[in-house]
Amino acid sequence: MNITPVTFCENEINFNTIDVLENTGLVRAFFTTNKHTDYKYPNGSWLSNYKTISNLISISENSICATHQTHTNNVLIMTKDDSGEGITKPTSRTDYDGIITNEKNLLLCSYEADCVPVYFLDPVKKVVAMVHSGWKGTAKAICKTAVEKMCGNFGCDAKDVIAVIGPHACKECYEVGKELTEEFKINFEKELDKIFIPFTEDKYKLDMQGAIEITLTECGVLSKNIYSVNRCTIESSDLCSYRRTHSKTEHMLTAIVLK
Repeated sequence: MNITPVTFCENEINFNTIDVLENTGLVRAFFTTNKHTDYKYPNGSWLSNYKTISNLISISENSICATHQTHTNNVLIMTKDDSGEGITKPTSRTDYDGIITNEKNLLLCSYEADCVPVYFLDPVKKVVAMVHSGWKGTAKAICKTAVEKMCGNFGCDAKDVIAVIGPHACKECYEVGKELTEEFKINFEKELDKIFIPFTEDKYKLDMQGAIEITLTECGVLSKNIYSVNRCTIESSDLCSYRRTHSKTEHMLTAIVLK
């Protein structure tokens, strides 16, 4: 696993940019801190937060989209016609946890508070994706769905795809019950002992990053193109973590946009 540095940007809304993606000159890719946590429609000051972010990254506030995340392995292609979906208006897309586009200046968003955000960029075909991968999505291999859709719908080659695993609950902190091993057997039967680390008799530490890396390499993404920001949401007091705070309304915004 490669580690990518992030660059902290202190503004009206604080966020961290992902260097390996931004250095391509093709995208803006970032995750916010817990300075502001309202991003889900219509939650508190969500709309003013999006207006601020659009100004900070120089896009139209109407060129932003999201889905209502329900821990699926479904990934949706969005275009400029979907601008504002789940941001300035309610969304009917309730069964999708990933978004793909090849259109410039359309900010793809997801919301996280311990689940894994995964950023995708094909610098050759100029296609991006933003995926929300909680333990359910990870077990269902949602990242495989994303890569397959990028290849099938936009002619991408998996060998060209760059994938970055964003901040999430790390394997040292993410304690789960034994019953979760059954959920992972379909896609990870041979690797269960690698991603479930025994903790007590009935408890394990779950390595979601390791599971996602297995999924990515199996669908053709090169190991040299798989990165992690190496940040744990539970350990990092400046990030949002449900397990640390038990807040059901505080989320980080994780997002990518083609320039």
